[in-house]
Amino acid sequence: MTAMRRHWAPVLAVVVALAIPVAAGADQPHVLTVLAVKVKGDQDAYLEKVKKFIASAKRLDAGGTTRVWRASLAGTDSGLIFIASEFPNLEAFAKGNAKVQADEELKKLRKEINASGVREVVSSSLFEEVTP
Repeated sequence: MTAMRRHWAPVLAVVVALAIPVAAGADQPHVLTVLAVKVKGDQDAYLEKVKKFIASAKRLDAGGTTRVWRASLAGTDSGLIFIASEFPNLEAFAKGNAKVQADEELKKLRKEINASGVREVVSSSLFEEVTP
């Protein structure tokens, strides 16, 4: 029995060591970035550019989950496009954002979108989850 305990002790130590960062991250709130955009012209053409941007972020394994929304019944904000990316915590957001900002392909795409005049950024926000 003691030989078996000696065999499993290192395995148990590794499992506990790996679980500590996971448990520490459990206390950190999820974060959500939201970019609100007023599209000037063809929304479908703009959404194709956003699709390329999202695909590149996935290629980089930036760590977030991105979804795109259109405001349908939102008063004066109707028609706005909202690009929302959720991350498990602020650290994951920072790491993913650093990858996205440093990537040459995304720099070029961002520059093209900004130069095209196809959009007006209405707001850019970062939210922390506080669900009780």
